[in-house]
Amino acid sequence: MNYVRMGSSGLKLTEVTFGSALTIGTESVEQSYSDRMIDQAWNLGIRSFDLSNNYGSGEAERLVGNSLKRYNREEYVVSTKGSWPIGDTPYHKGLSRKHIMWAFEESLKRMGMDYVDIYYAHRYDPETPMEEIVRTFNHLIESGRVRYWATSEWPAEALEECHRTCERLNLEKPVIEQCIYSFAVRKTETNGVKDFCNRNGVGMLGFSPLCQGLLTGKYRNGIPEGSRAAKREQLGYDKTMNFYAQNKERIDGFISVCDEYGIRPVDAAIQWGIRKEIYPVLGASKPEQLTDTLSGLEASIPEELWTKLESI
Repeated sequence: MNYVRMGSSGLKLTEVTFGSALTIGTESVEQSYSDRMIDQAWNLGIRSFDLSNNYGSGEAERLVGNSLKRYNREEYVVSTKGSWPIGDTPYHKGLSRKHIMWAFEESLKRMGMDYVDIYYAHRYDPETPMEEIVRTFNHLIESGRVRYWATSEWPAEALEECHRTCERLNLEKPVIEQCIYSFAVRKTETNGVKDFCNRNGVGMLGFSPLCQGLLTGKYRNGIPEGSRAAKREQLGYDKTMNFYAQNKERIDGFISVCDEYGIRPVDAAIQWGIRKEIYPVLGASKPEQLTDTLSGLEASIPEELWTKLESI
């Protein structure tokens, strides 16, 4: 597993980050399940782990935090997030100092850690002044409980304002933007976010690199048993087939080109983001699924396939 530098910062992550959305804490709340998944990720070389306080209503933080206790703290990077609504009142969402300070303290308690390596502003909050956001996240860095701060799914104009504000106040800028990204869903290439990050030395991570499993080819004959779409009621998540409806041409074209060249679609899907330097945040429901997907990092893929995919 290679390590990659995040933009112009000194932070390095493994080129694949293990993400826990909709699996640990949602699909299963058993500690043994979390232990198996984290151990498998570790054995495969992953040293970057992505969480959020809304994954499994906090259960992902608790379970993964416990699983990581068996490893030396300085040997991995763990991130979590705040801003996403986690309650019914105005104080349970957004990027106000009041909410973020409380949410962060609660995350640390659940994780059983003294600090996190990366703390994300999880979606932009237009109702909180940018200076308040910047000062709050910098305060957490100065307190020693956060090493770096980052953003997730922020629009380009908000990123621009954020960086201008940081420069004006001589404060730390976010070092990563995490966005949805795969061959099928590539809005970050057209909405100005990727261009901004490339110009300003901001690292990029992409969640849902397999587009909910649609880029693996397993849905070509319908919804398979045990898939995310099949477990939609259990997970409380029913958007997978919406992604297919919205991106049908690209998904079908991707599968077709991979078949033409005799390449496993999952292998091309996991390498796509790495080639674009939008490094995958990868989830998995089973240890063997994680192993199978990561084996694609070693697959030899002809340049002609990438050229053909670019034309879709």
